[in-house]
Order: sequence, then structure tokens, then C-alpha cells
Amino acid sequence: RFSTKLADKAARTYVVRTIEFSPDGTKLAVAQSDNIVFVYKLGTDWKDKKSICNKFAQTSSVTCLSWPGGHPNEVVFGLAEGKVKVGQLKSNKAATLYQTESFVVSLCP
Repeated sequence: RFSTKLADKAARTYVVRTIEFSPDGTKLAVAQSDNIVFVYKLGTDWKDKKSICNKFAQTSSVTCLSWPGGHPNEVVFGLAEGKVKVGQLKSNKAATLYQTESFVVSLCP
């Protein structure tokens, strides 16, 4: 069993849009409709404690995500408002890579 969290407890509901393991399998990124990406650090055994190591709060719903090959400390995600952003795991900051007027529906690694 794996529990996710609300970005804002006042919101009460959200949908997990997508999840993806990091290339080395040590982290799990969870994109949620309540405008956030959580990155969980996973233990070596499934029963080990999972902890949030990064939070990337956004201004619109997170629609998709991908871990780029060769960049283990970055996760790329798309937003409903048309932005594609990269989350830097070391600094816990996100930067815009691309912006369009359309909903971002998918990303290719």
C-alpha cells in the first residue's frame, strides 16, 4: 500500500494524474491534479518507509511527468496551463522549459 497526500488540506480532493519511477528506481514522482508534484524517496524494501524528498507546487494542475535519461536529479512535468517545467531535485526549484497556449497531455523521455 502506498498513500499519497493532499497539496492543500482545504481542497479535500485530487486525482493522481501519473506516477513514474526514477531511472535508478530509488524515487517515485507523483503528479497530482491539486497543482503539485511530490517526489518520494523509496526504501530498498517495499516495507521500508517512504518519505517525501521534494515538493514542486504549481499554479495549475499537473498533467504528466517524465524522468529525463542522463539527468538523475531532474523531473520534467507538464501543466494544464500549457507550461513544461523541470524540477531540480537538489535545489527543490522548478523552471519553465517551454510554454504554449494548449494543455500539455504527454511527455516523451
